[in-house]
Amino acid sequence: MAVKKQWYEVYSPKEFGEKVVGETPASDPKQLIGRTIEVSFMEISRDFSRFYIKMLFQITDVDGTKARTKFVGHDTMYERVYRLVQRHMRRVDVVQDVETKDGTKIRVKTIFALVRRVNTSIKEDARHLVKGIIDQAAKESNSEDFISMILKGDLQKDIRRDCSKIYPTGNIEIRKTEIQQQKKAKAAT
Repeated sequence: MAVKKQWYEVYSPKEFGEKVVGETPASDPKQLIGRTIEVSFMEISRDFSRFYIKMLFQITDVDGTKARTKFVGHDTMYERVYRLVQRHMRRVDVVQDVETKDGTKIRVKTIFALVRRVNTSIKEDARHLVKGIIDQAAKESNSEDFISMILKGDLQKDIRRDCSKIYPTGNIEIRKTEIQQQKKAKAAT
């Protein structure tokens, strides 16, 4: 005997306009909770220059045939990362955990390229500077603003401007973010 499935509309979180981003089938609404949906940033923002960003939403609750989500991170297409570093350049990866002003813990993975092959001390200085810029930006903003800065590319522009003072810098991309721990809800007293 076949199980009857129903289609549910998946909505983006409030900070992304609560738009319909897709549909998914399930025989029971409880099966949807925890399911992760991948959506192109281009579909939500209509910014076609940022087509390579994939946003990850996780379904948190279901109301009728509407599935509500929360933002759990973003990822960059592999092809974009592959093309950032070209021959005779030096790739530098930075992985760090930051905490925003509102208490959200986020893992940020950054990749950038120095325009020539350089020694380890220059790479380490550039890596240390990038970590400091990202950490400072996270401490000064709440999680929604921090993620918005990353997705729009504002933080990458700041990093490139400051990092080029150490050594000429090629492309910079924050290739992945992962929400490690959501902000804490205020307890009722």
